[in-house]
Amino acid sequence: MSNMSVVDLGVVKIFTTENRGFTAEEIAERAVDKFVYISDSASPEVAQQAREYKEKIRQTLIKYLREAQESERKTIRAKLAENGHHDLSKLIGD
Repeated sequence: MSNMSVVDLGVVKIFTTENRGFTAEEIAERAVDKFVYISDSASPEVAQQAREYKEKIRQTLIKYLREAQESERKTIRAKLAENGHHDLSKLIGD
């Protein structure tokens, strides 16, 4: 997670970025940690299964977060264009 700072204050974590929003990957990583916890006392086999499951959830989240980002960009481009801001709508990338 380049250009991302994490401060661990016990049970509180603060995530920041500089001059950008969070990527789908960064959001998915934070979310998946809320869904799957792997105990230090888990057997190696169970821990491995949990890591594989966690990765599948992360990849699924990334896919749908990217779709949501693209959908939002399309909506913004359409709203700008319908209000006569065709030049601005072209600045909103894919």
